[in-house]
Amino acid sequence: METQQDWKQYIPEVLDTLAATYFGKGSVELSDPYQVLIATVISQRTREEQTTKVSNRLFAKYPDATTLADAPVEDLEKLLYGSSYPEVKAPRIREIGRLLRDNFGGKVPNTIDELLALPGVGRKTANCVLVYAFGIPALCIDVHVHRITNRLGWYQTKTPEQTEKALEKILPAPYWFTINRLMVQHGRAICLPGVPQCQRCPVRQWCETGQNRPGPPAK
Repeated sequence: METQQDWKQYIPEVLDTLAATYFGKGSVELSDPYQVLIATVISQRTREEQTTKVSNRLFAKYPDATTLADAPVEDLEKLLYGSSYPEVKAPRIREIGRLLRDNFGGKVPNTIDELLALPGVGRKTANCVLVYAFGIPALCIDVHVHRITNRLGWYQTKTPEQTEKALEKILPAPYWFTINRLMVQHGRAICLPGVPQCQRCPVRQWCETGQNRPGPPAK
């Protein structure tokens, strides 16, 4: 009787290979907490290049929580043009600024519970702030991490929240800092949302989906 392959055993090989493939794109460089928080909220349902453009435009006018707290919603909505749902994000972002000013002395908190209490901040955003602003180990699970780790065969989960809980149990601590950026790069280049480009995939030999798809392996 054939036993089922335990694909979790290849986690280090997968992530080390992705780190070598996307050299320099999996490392974590800490950034200003205010900018990480606001840019991550802006990034929701928005492409990376647009997020960067919109965020830089907003930070040029409202460089900190204190100035953001007093920003007119109409002005924020104009600055957020180019991101998805600016009319929804504008009041949320101003309220974040107000709460940071009034409750945290203008600083971004560094605990998951305090971050989740801010409007428009879910677990992905909160965990990204912990990792990229404070260097605190956390699992930033976006659609790429959710999709790719399921395709790899590490587990079968239905939501990013389930993926986070599953990864907590199996992912070695050093990779908590890098998995998000590596999976984002890989998800945009090869492991696409529609049809994954398995023939070009550098980690195909350790992937359940890749091994079950036709075509020669990557050279």
